Amino acid sequence: MQQDHVGTASPALDIHGAFVCRINLSGASLRRANLAGADASNAVFREADFEGALLTGTVLSGADLTGAKNLTIEQLSEAIIDDRTILPSYIDRTKIRGSTAK
Repeated sequence: MQQDHVGTASPALDIHGAFVCRINLSGASLRRANLAGADASNAVFREADFEGALLTGTVLSGADLTGAKNLTIEQLSEAIIDDRTILPSYIDRTKIRGSTAK
């Protein structure tokens, strides 16, 4: 659980299965968030923190993940990405399971 500014625990974001196309979550803390099955096509996640986030079946086609923090190849291998998905510089697209990138 995350701590808010007064020290009380706040629940992690749960938007599993939601339709959140084109949403802008730049800089958001998505730590331990449940985004499983959500459609986040063309969404913007610049500088967002994905530590422990669940991305199983999350549609990230065309999403902008520039500068995303704590995003792993394992998480992206569970998500649905395409050639338009902008990955953080530290992620090698060819290492993502199921990727067709050369």
